Amino acid sequence: MIMGVRVRYWKSAWWVFITHRGVRRAKRVGDRRAAEEVASKVRARLQLGDLSVLEPAGESLTLQAYAERWLEQYVTAHCKPRTLELYTFLCRRHLFPAVGHLPLLRVTRDQVRALFAEKVSAGMRRSTALKVIGLLREILNHAVEDAHIPLNPATRLSRFYRGRTEEEARAPIVPLTEVEVVQLLAACKRWYPEALDLIATAVWTGLRQGEILGLKWEDVDFAGRFLEVRRTVAYRGGRLLAGSPKSGKARRVDLPAALAAALASKKSLVEAEAAVQGHDLTPWVYPNKAGKPIEAMNLLHRLWAPLLAKAGLRRIRFHDLRHTYASLLIQSGESLAYVKDQLGHQSIQMTVDLYGHLVPGANRGAADRLASATGSNLYATQDREREQRLEVTSEKEWSRGRELNPRPTDYESVALPLSYPGVRPKSLTLAKHPRHLLAAWFQHLVPE
Repeated sequence: MIMGVRVRYWKSAWWVFITHRGVRRAKRVGDRRAAEEVASKVRARLQLGDLSVLEPAGESLTLQAYAERWLEQYVTAHCKPRTLELYTFLCRRHLFPAVGHLPLLRVTRDQVRALFAEKVSAGMRRSTALKVIGLLREILNHAVEDAHIPLNPATRLSRFYRGRTEEEARAPIVPLTEVEVVQLLAACKRWYPEALDLIATAVWTGLRQGEILGLKWEDVDFAGRFLEVRRTVAYRGGRLLAGSPKSGKARRVDLPAALAAALASKKSLVEAEAAVQGHDLTPWVYPNKAGKPIEAMNLLHRLWAPLLAKAGLRRIRFHDLRHTYASLLIQSGESLAYVKDQLGHQSIQMTVDLYGHLVPGANRGAADRLASATGSNLYATQDREREQRLEVTSEKEWSRGRELNPRPTDYESVALPLSYPGVRPKSLTLAKHPRHLLAAWFQHLVPE
């Protein structure tokens, strides 16, 4: 087709698609009437030889320019500071040097695939490369919504990014066992007793690190024995930032009786210290020496890493205590719905995807029912045939044993009435026993 201008309804919007001498363009227009008017004007301009319509303003808008605007206007307003830091780092370190100079309309699927292959070939972990591609896909999704491009070339590429090595196929969750948890808490009680409540909170409630550090005394309900998880805290640029939990919603988490009693004692102690020293009680459950929440990196380097070494445990993340909490609950028989509520997952599908394989015997009954329905008496005949073969083999072995150990020449049958002191009279027939065996038997039987 040398020239063509079409109006099409696509993805809940009206579009004008232009094809002229191998050059294709697309523009999203408000409604059908407006799209028809634009298409008519474009046809007229192309017939008059005006090709400026093929050079839209978006042609000069590069991926980097749009991404920087997206980070400033969207991510800053709708995402957490940590997310903004991560996205900014990935853009400046990986996206901008590779494809940042390209106009949005010139980004193709081949270039996206090439970017992923380049990062993996350079030694980047596949999971990190997937984060880079995922960020690019999100940026281009917003570009589609803003009508800068008609299609997102970074979508539906997951089949090309499946793990290929044993390490990439390995489950990312490495929870502690019950024995290791006991070992961890014992080491903490011995070497870091002042942090025992914090570690116990992580193991027994499954809270995220930022949620634990953001706990206030007003969040602890000692009568009802639960925690109100309302915030998460983090330090960025030396400033303390408090935000909502990851799900965006507050939740209640059950508190074990032992931990509730320990926290009550802790609160009484800090209240007494505050009264003696003449200052107000710090609102934070786990403050640092300055009365503010503990900084996450200090927790990891000054407590968590040394504690694992003291306990003799493998090196795991602090976040793996959350996985430990969930896995131990599931293995003890708790429902996935309860675990989902305690962890604060947005949907139970997330809980199933992460921990469904830990449900004890979840599919064992289904497997038994399938075998019973499709293989009734399948192995019964084989078992009977195996027994018969064993009987025949035993008979052959017995016969062979008799040939190797023939009967004595003086073998004969003896019938004797037995009546000896201390022995109940009884007529016993002893058939075909050698005389020397009978003599030994009688000698043993008759009392001296």
